Amino acid sequence: MKEVWVNADPWRKALVTTALEGGADAVVVDPRDVEKVKELDMSPLEIQSVRLICIPIMARDTSDAIQKMAQASAFGDLMEIRLDVMEAFDLSEIIRVANKPVIFTYRSQEEGGEGKIQYDARVNYLKEAVRLGADYVDVEYAMPPEHRNLLFDKRGHAKLILSKHFCNETPSREELADLFREMAATGADVVKIVTHAETAEDNLSVLGLIPPAVKMGVEIVAFCMGPLGRMSRVCCPLLGGAFTFASLKSGQESASGQVPVKEMKMILEALSP
Repeated sequence: MKEVWVNADPWRKALVTTALEGGADAVVVDPRDVEKVKELDMSPLEIQSVRLICIPIMARDTSDAIQKMAQASAFGDLMEIRLDVMEAFDLSEIIRVANKPVIFTYRSQEEGGEGKIQYDARVNYLKEAVRLGADYVDVEYAMPPEHRNLLFDKRGHAKLILSKHFCNETPSREELADLFREMAATGADVVKIVTHAETAEDNLSVLGLIPPAVKMGVEIVAFCMGPLGRMSRVCCPLLGGAFTFASLKSGQESASGQVPVKEMKMILEALSP
């Protein structure tokens, strides 16, 4: 007999309740939401927690993006569309064909991307993505508040990821903690802080942001780039981070130190309880 599993990540209480009342065999949730299911006192046969992997889609145009999205959907839980590397794109078509949640990102050169356009144009791209039904949009914390707030005020049903990338260093633990508090206070749905590991210890500094964030109920993504930062990409979701990033395959990384998704899945499955 075929089992019925219901994907409830991101958390949707009404969906979980309906699924359990309908006799679902299992619900799939973020590790942080397991207790929420138990509190409903309607536990299914099995509660499956997930370690989310986001695959960046580095594409030339819409056709290339759709082709890579089809490949990525077999392995990843989310996909990030990197608008800054695309020569042309059709947001509505990308959203229409997506069968996994999509993050729309326009990464500036200052934070490791290829984006050169002015803030107004960046905001307009992301606002249009929200209007068309995007699941997530990534907004750089370095963007002036008067531009950034236009997205905060018009996010609709989309989740807003507020991000900060240090491409050549890892600040001190005190600086990182202060930065996290400032970013969390904005009301972003997800705080993303990424640095470049110059030493193995830098991984500990960044990963140390995750447990306090989880206790505060703040969704966070925190890890290090670079060859020395690979371990932090694996540890991020294991410690309670919202998700981690893995490349579709070797040679298609969006940042240094990304692990190919097949390898990442094997590692996380081996290490997950």
